[in-house]
Amino acid sequence: MELEKLLMELSNGFGPSGFEGEVREIFRRAVSDHADISYDNLGGIIATHRGNAPEPKILLAAHLDEVGLMVRGILPSGYLKVVPLGSWFTPTLLAQEVRVRSKNGVHIGVIGAKPPHYMSEEERNRPLKFGDLYIDVGVGSRDEAVALGIEIGNPVAPAVQAAAMSQPGALIGKAFDDRAGCAVIVQLLRELDHSHPNLVMGAGTVQEENGAKGAHTIAAYTQPDLCIVLEGTPADDFADAGSIIQGRLGGGAQIRRFDPSMVANTALVNLAIEEAQKNGIPYQVTVREGGGTDGSEIQLHANGVPTMVIGVPVRYAHSHHGIISMKDVEATIRLVKALIFKLDRAVVENIQQNPW
Repeated sequence: MELEKLLMELSNGFGPSGFEGEVREIFRRAVSDHADISYDNLGGIIATHRGNAPEPKILLAAHLDEVGLMVRGILPSGYLKVVPLGSWFTPTLLAQEVRVRSKNGVHIGVIGAKPPHYMSEEERNRPLKFGDLYIDVGVGSRDEAVALGIEIGNPVAPAVQAAAMSQPGALIGKAFDDRAGCAVIVQLLRELDHSHPNLVMGAGTVQEENGAKGAHTIAAYTQPDLCIVLEGTPADDFADAGSIIQGRLGGGAQIRRFDPSMVANTALVNLAIEEAQKNGIPYQVTVREGGGTDGSEIQLHANGVPTMVIGVPVRYAHSHHGIISMKDVEATIRLVKALIFKLDRAVVENIQQNPW
């Protein structure tokens, strides 16, 4: 129940790309009794847990931010026009509640578009475009919106509260991409004693959804010898998914070999699979046709960092409502913990020198 509570608190946090402060504070409070806290200059947080050796330095990275929006203008009628912070599928936004954060507080709004009653046949039959959307905060003019403190540049996030579903272990909420990964890191740092053979650095990065900006600075700040990225990865067990399903809810930790942004370190992936099999940890292996993670930047740091991605499958990622399974969260924690106790200096050096 404590882990569920942590996941829901992280999910509920307001944190579009570039505005991660609230989520960072939740992360900090959750680990401050278990690790030393520091920050990079872009807003990322690093929680360092010392084992029985000062090296190798193992970076666990998860991004604090979520897909969101930013106000780009206020129409004379008081409606807000916005730009995306991250990747959205436009139809998922229509008629959803959002929170607009201004200097005077947070304002509830709804994403609207021209009603079908006033559309021509051509308009009804064409795909919805992002530019068709606006946010209605209940005002009748631009002056009324300004009086609320709303201005150009205000961040916007989904107005969703996480909850437990009827199916045991299923949670619904926003931003499990990547608050699930953040929760995995927090729980690991809470569970670790000081007998692991390395230095673990649990990092919450910023602006992943805006081009993995924070991954670049985290890598420079921490100088890792090896990195495991913890993600909330898109599940692919949706209706009519076809025969290739590699991210099933309840299927276990998702070990990613490839996405268009990164070929994972093969030796590290093979070690993860070996540890999962040895410890009876449910897992699933994936080769992704789309997407990318912080790993794309971290792996390129300095002389190169052996990097892999382990994910918690999320149904309907990059929308207002995602669904995850606690079974997958728990499997991911178990797998990464097993790897931490395996990754001593000799093992890491062998992975660095023999990546295949």
